[in-house]
Amino acid sequence: MATAEEALSHREQIGLVVDLADREFAVAAVLVTIGAPIAAYLSGVASLMFYVHVALGAFWFGLDFFFKFVMGPSLDAAPDEAAGAVNYHLVPKLVTVAEPLSVGVVGSGIGLAHLLGYWADPSIWLWGALTIGGLMLLNGFGPLHRATTRLVVELDREDPDGERLDALFGSALRWGLLQSAFMLAIVVMMVGLRGLL
Repeated sequence: MATAEEALSHREQIGLVVDLADREFAVAAVLVTIGAPIAAYLSGVASLMFYVHVALGAFWFGLDFFFKFVMGPSLDAAPDEAAGAVNYHLVPKLVTVAEPLSVGVVGSGIGLAHLLGYWADPSIWLWGALTIGGLMLLNGFGPLHRATTRLVVELDREDPDGERLDALFGSALRWGLLQSAFMLAIVVMMVGLRGLL
């Protein structure tokens, strides 16, 4: 018997994620998280680009750690019905914000490095940050994206399979923890880039 996930193409799964998150919410997320870095870069003002990059990075970092270490354990301790109801609304919104946010943070970092002239003579710290940023995007749009999208599809089923949900949450958590490790590593690269190490 085919699962709901297998019955939907990947494009349809993404459409479901966006629909459940709310299309207006998704558009606003993209406009803010990608539009702000583009506008800041086009302004040519390095200090504006710096603040946009730091603000988006802090939001991404905070969202990641809050969800994994506060919200996640709280939902895990809640009754299944309550946790399922929250996750049904929460996970699509997290996916819809986190994916463009990751592009905005990495892209604004590259743009900031350009505006500050770091690409004229790139240091090991800059190459390290670029490599880790690339790995974060690969992870975020690869295995983490697949796990969270499948999770949304399963949560949307009329009668979600508890074991499948647990497996998908476990997979999303593992790939998400790798993302958290990358975040900590890229902070070290940025501190080194600023000459503080």
